[in-house]
Amino acid sequence: MGTAIKIPTAWDRFRGHVYRILRWPYITTGAMGYAFTFLLVALYLAQSPKFKSEMDLVLPGTGSSSNVSLNEVGQVVSQTSAPFGAGGFNPRVNYKEMLSSRGVLKRAAEKTNLPLAKFGEPKIKLTEQTSIISISITGTSSDQSQLKAWALYEALQDELDHLRADEVARRDASIKNVLAEYRERTNFARGEIVDFQQRALLVSKDQMDQLISTVAQINEKQLYVQSELVELEDYIQQLSLDLQVSPRLAGKALMLQSDPEFRGYIAELSQATTQLSEFRSRWGNKHPKVIAETGRVNVAKASLIQRGGELSGVEATNLFTTLHLDNNPKRAQLFADLIDSFARKQGKVSELQDLKRSHLHLTDQLKVYAREVAELDRLQKEFDLAEAVYTSAAARLEANKADVFASYPVVQMLTTPSFPIQQTSPNPLIAIAAGLFGVFFITFGLIVLWQRKALIQLLLKRD
Repeated sequence: MGTAIKIPTAWDRFRGHVYRILRWPYITTGAMGYAFTFLLVALYLAQSPKFKSEMDLVLPGTGSSSNVSLNEVGQVVSQTSAPFGAGGFNPRVNYKEMLSSRGVLKRAAEKTNLPLAKFGEPKIKLTEQTSIISISITGTSSDQSQLKAWALYEALQDELDHLRADEVARRDASIKNVLAEYRERTNFARGEIVDFQQRALLVSKDQMDQLISTVAQINEKQLYVQSELVELEDYIQQLSLDLQVSPRLAGKALMLQSDPEFRGYIAELSQATTQLSEFRSRWGNKHPKVIAETGRVNVAKASLIQRGGELSGVEATNLFTTLHLDNNPKRAQLFADLIDSFARKQGKVSELQDLKRSHLHLTDQLKVYAREVAELDRLQKEFDLAEAVYTSAAARLEANKADVFASYPVVQMLTTPSFPIQQTSPNPLIAIAAGLFGVFFITFGLIVLWQRKALIQLLLKRD
């Protein structure tokens, strides 16, 4: 019998091809590596074009300080440290994390009407020894990349505004609670002062000062009146010795001198006495005219004594008849001065007594004021302290409201988002360079594997 000829099937042919390929593994591996490299390059070049927009932000904060002085209350000092102070945090790092945070990216995506997944994440670079933040973000077109950069910047500003407002609100809430307590304490201290003023004689410390001034003036006035009184007493005493008459008698004498009826009797007595002397020089005592004039003189004397007794007593009448004030005007003036000085002395005595009574009364009142002013001063100090604390706290609250950049420094646009002209990805030059680089390394690796025995022997011979 002849041998049957076996016809190879399709499976046999496939196995034969695989066997032949496995006989050349380096060629197979190289072909697969080249194909994979070309595939990666093709996929890279097949990507949709991307455009990159760049911008720079800067934090110009250098710290600030303000000092507010409130008259008779106190001072309020508001100080903001520089954000880049030694030992402090660097706000650029915080802002970098904020730019990459989900909240900022979501807000920026909403501004561009893009889903958060398609908006992408920006690339952020912090330049050393500066306060600059460099940001770049890509888009499918030049307009979109620039729009996304602007949206990212606005989203950062919105987030900062929200954080600052939240900080101020929380700080205000805590301070307002404290202010309410301070206000209650201030009102209580003010009420204590009002209650004390209603039940006390003293309303303000000015009354105490005025009373002390009044007492001092009264003391000074007493010394002045006493000196005047001593001067008047010496003058009256010396004048009484010179005139040989007391002020009381001098006054009565002047009163008699001013009486018309008494003066008429004086004139009648003087005229009768003169006529009697003339008649006696001519005739004897028994002469009828002498007897008549003697009777006239006696009647005038009796009338004079009677009138003087009615006015001031017999002592003053006898004194006036011997003084003859009408014939001595200067002596009459001295009488008048004596009476005037005595009257002024009595006035000074009364004035001194009134001053002493006033001084005693004001001294007693001053003792009461001294006790009350101490209590009023204590209440006033408590009120001033409460008011100062309340006012300072309120001023600090307002100062903190004005300083909104203390925790989150202001950030400014240093360079506006750029408008890219050329696409940044995919880049043909990068694709070609990557492909050539991949082919070179695959080829180099295959050669090393193919000639590994020869290379190993060469290395062993060198050793």
